[in-house]
Amino acid sequence: MLESRHSTYKKYSIIFSLAVVGFSVLFISILFKGIAYNILTQIDNTLYSQFLLIRERLNENKKAVQSNVVIVGIDDRTLNRLGAYNPSRYRRYHIDLLANILKGKPAAVAYDIFFGDPHDDPDVDRRFSEIMKKGPVFSVVFGSAHDRSKQMFKPLADNISGKQDMKFVSENGFESMAPFVLSSLKGIGLANAYPDNDGILRKMPILFKLRDRLYPTISLEVFRSINNIPRSKIRIKNNRVITGKTAIPVDKHCRAFVNIDNTYKIREISFYDVWAGRVPGRFFNDKVVFIAATATGLGDNKLVPLFGYVSGIMIHANLFLNMAYNNFINEIAGTSYYLLIFFASFFYTYLFYCRHELPLIKRAVSYISSVALVTKFGNAFLKIPIIKGSYNSFKSMRDRSYGLRIFFLLFSETRQRLAPVLLQLVFLYAALFLIFYYFNILIKPFTIMIQLVISYIIVSEFKRIDFSKIAPQKQKEKSDRITG
Repeated sequence: MLESRHSTYKKYSIIFSLAVVGFSVLFISILFKGIAYNILTQIDNTLYSQFLLIRERLNENKKAVQSNVVIVGIDDRTLNRLGAYNPSRYRRYHIDLLANILKGKPAAVAYDIFFGDPHDDPDVDRRFSEIMKKGPVFSVVFGSAHDRSKQMFKPLADNISGKQDMKFVSENGFESMAPFVLSSLKGIGLANAYPDNDGILRKMPILFKLRDRLYPTISLEVFRSINNIPRSKIRIKNNRVITGKTAIPVDKHCRAFVNIDNTYKIREISFYDVWAGRVPGRFFNDKVVFIAATATGLGDNKLVPLFGYVSGIMIHANLFLNMAYNNFINEIAGTSYYLLIFFASFFYTYLFYCRHELPLIKRAVSYISSVALVTKFGNAFLKIPIIKGSYNSFKSMRDRSYGLRIFFLLFSETRQRLAPVLLQLVFLYAALFLIFYYFNILIKPFTIMIQLVISYIIVSEFKRIDFSKIAPQKQKEKSDRITG
C-alpha cells in the first residue's frame, strides 16, 4: 500500500515537473518579447480573424436586429449633387441638415467632422450654433503631438476613480476647435484610432490621457449622455470601465475590441437626401445619428479584421452598439492568461503521459480520430474493382522499390507519433472557437496550441529516456514500472 502511494506520488511529481518545464519554455519566450513573441502575436491575430469569419458564416441565416443607430454620410451621391467637398461651403449645408434631423427628436447626433476654424461668414457660424443648441449634439476632437487648443477642453475632462496601473493611450494636446462649436455642444469625445503593428485596427481606446486628465472616446461620451450617467460616476475596476450598469472590458492600455457584428444592423443614409428633406424628421426619433464623410477617397478609412477597409465612423458606431447591447469581446489576458497556459501545460502533460493508462479515452479517441475514419473509408474505397486493380499494381511496385518502402515506413511511424497531438489540436481549436462564439470570450489560440505541442514533445522525449543506465541496479525494476 505504501509502495503504491509512493509510486503515485512520484508519477504526479514527474508530470508536474514536466508541465513546469513546458510552461517555462513558452513563458520565457513571451516574457522577453522577442521573435517568438512576435510570431505568436501575428498568428494569434490571424486565428482571431478566422474566428470572426466562421462566426460570420454561422450567423448568415440569423435574423438581424435593426439597431437605433443611423449613419448620415457625405457619400458619392452627395458629392454628385452638391459638388466637391469643401469644408467652408458644406458648413452651410450642415445647418439645414441638422435642422431636419433635430425635428425628429433624436437621442443624439454625433459629428465625426471636425470644425476647427471659424467660417468666413460669421452669420453661418451663428445660425449653425443656434441649431446645435436645440438638440443633443456631440462632436469629435483629436489629440495631437502639439497642443493647439489652449486647454479649451479642460473643463470636459472626466473625473474617473480607480485608475489602477493603466498605461493609457496619451497625446500631448488637442487640435483647436472653433469656439462657437464647442459652446454649442452637449459633449465631445476623441476619435483617434491606433492600429496594431500589422496596420489592422482591432481595438479602440475607451479613455485617453491628455495632460494628466482623462477624456472619453466619442462612443463612450454619447453612450454616457444618453443614459444620463454623470462623468463622475465612470470608474475603472478589474480591467473594466464601469459606466452605469455597463462594464466595458479593456486591456492594460484601456482599449476595447471593436466587435463589428452584423447581427446588429446600422442604417446608412445619404447626406444629400437628409439635407433635401427626402427623409422625414420622424425617422430620426430616438435614433443615435452619426454624421461623417464616407465618399470614396474622402472618408477616414480603417483596415479591420475580416471586413477590410471600413469608414472610421463605422468604428465609432459599432463601438457604441457594443455598449448599447453589451456585446463586447472579453479577452483573457495578463495573469489570467498565463495561469490558463500553465493549466494547459499540466493538463496536456498529464493527458499525454497517462494516455496508455486511460483505456476509455483511448478507445473513444481511436473511434472518432481522423486516422481511423480515413482507414475505414479507405478500405471500403479499395474494394471498388477499378480502384483495386490500380492499387494492387502500385502495391507490387512499392514492394519492389526499397526507396518507396522506406518512405511509407517513415510515413507510418510519423503518422502514429503525430496522430494524438493533431487530434488534440483540432479539439482545442474547436473548443476555443465555441467559447468565443457562445460567450464572446477570446482566448488567444495559437499560444495554447504551441503549449500543447511542447507538452507532447517533452513527454515523448522523456519516455524515450532509458533511466536504467543511470539508476542503481536495485531500483531498475521500480524505475521501469514508474516511467513505463
